[in-house]
Amino acid sequence: MGQTAAQQDYKLLGKIVSLYKLMKTNNDEDTAEKVRELGRKSVEEEFSIAFCGHFSAGKSSMINRLIGDNILPSSPIPTSANLVRIKSGAEYAKVSFKSGGSQLYPAPYDYETVKSYCKDGDQIQEIEISHNGAEFLEEAVIMDTPGIDSTDDAHRIATESALHLSDIVFYVMDYNHVQSELNFMFTKELTGAGKELYLIINQIDKHQEAELSFRQFKESVETSFAGWGVKHSGIFYTSLRDETSPNNQFKELRAFIIDRKSKRKDILPGSIFRSLEKLSEDHLMHLQQNDEENLRVFESFLEGLSEKERE
Repeated sequence: MGQTAAQQDYKLLGKIVSLYKLMKTNNDEDTAEKVRELGRKSVEEEFSIAFCGHFSAGKSSMINRLIGDNILPSSPIPTSANLVRIKSGAEYAKVSFKSGGSQLYPAPYDYETVKSYCKDGDQIQEIEISHNGAEFLEEAVIMDTPGIDSTDDAHRIATESALHLSDIVFYVMDYNHVQSELNFMFTKELTGAGKELYLIINQIDKHQEAELSFRQFKESVETSFAGWGVKHSGIFYTSLRDETSPNNQFKELRAFIIDRKSKRKDILPGSIFRSLEKLSEDHLMHLQQNDEENLRVFESFLEGLSEKERE
């Protein structure tokens, strides 16, 4: 007899608690904290959609347009320098500092002050913005990750920017920089972590049909990412400037996100399990480098982390 959804959720939460205790015992504080966050996500049934990408790709502008409000700073220079979480609820902003502690700004607060914090990657760890009245934000958390400008950025953001909490990841690229090696490396790392990944080629209003047909451009994009072994789940071609372009899939993108949100209860268990697997692999590497004695104990635990629990 198959398990009920509640039984499966309870069993998965039990695994999360056990993993957390083991990692704390093994002094792997960073990974243990990520597992703790995953436990909170499981209990709260929080569905998270992350946006990553090169700083000039228009990522923050796209999030603003999807939400229907200018919540994030957007300009030609690098903007979001730290993780920004946006959710639906009573109006407030919460700023968490790298030195520890946080500051809450209840409504009404100065929007521009909070936007300036979004650009401060040196002192600010994370910003949470609760926004009322945006239907797009209901039943999901939108995560805007720091813009990527180097290989070091790519690895740091892939490992540190709460992507273990994301259920869907959208990687946003500028039309003119799709073939950047940085894009291939980062997206491959995401798919290696088991993320449901979608690519967004933004600013397609820059396309010159006389130089290359849009069909040929799309084929070159598909071929390039396939050549790097990037296993994405789909590609959207968008422009925030030319809404009339027949190739602009912005409306389709927005409708797709709303549809995935409606299926969140079906998506969450498998997504959480895959994040748990990746964090287990991270802890395994920690033990291989630091603690051979506890390595054998953890390997025995992993044998019980069966793939059947995804079902």
